[in-house]
Amino acid sequence: MTLISTFYSFEPFVSAAHAYSPSKIVLIVAKDSLSNFKVKDDIDKVREFYGKVAEIEVSQVNGSDLLAIAEETVKLLEKDGSRKIVNVSGGWKVLAQGVLYGCYARPDLVEKIVCNDIGRENAIVEMPKLSFGLTSAKRELLEEISKRNGRSIADIAEKMKKTRGMIYQHLKELRELGYVNETFEITMAGRLALL
Repeated sequence: MTLISTFYSFEPFVSAAHAYSPSKIVLIVAKDSLSNFKVKDDIDKVREFYGKVAEIEVSQVNGSDLLAIAEETVKLLEKDGSRKIVNVSGGWKVLAQGVLYGCYARPDLVEKIVCNDIGRENAIVEMPKLSFGLTSAKRELLEEISKRNGRSIADIAEKMKKTRGMIYQHLKELRELGYVNETFEITMAGRLALL
């Protein structure tokens, strides 16, 4: 079992490591935080405490790039076919959000998403495994929109062999979900949904 965890300090990480006894631990760390000696020391502490029983990997991400964090999370989830538990207890807000969005893009690859219960020491709270809820037709349309490059909706409908009315209905629903804007350009939420 692999524990994928956001990481900024040792303490928020420990509860999940003890609860699940993983054979592999992947720490997702914001590159910016590595200039902090305490973060480096805490990563060394993880290696010292868990390195004899688990393989330790550190994945560095741009802590302010939500899409890049989600993409890295998807790559980690798709790796090696092991059971994955994701812990979002430590780290910056954007880091935790990006990891969650990566989990939402691949909920079938996540066994559990957990975080610490702040009110109870060492308690773990299981979070819901959500998804972006795209049908295959809406996903296909969103992919076409992401590659639009000025093409008209009529051109996209023709390429997809769908009526313009059906395409516009899907676009209306995608806009309501926040995946495209009012001019039918893909949004950040749309890019996250396509991971």
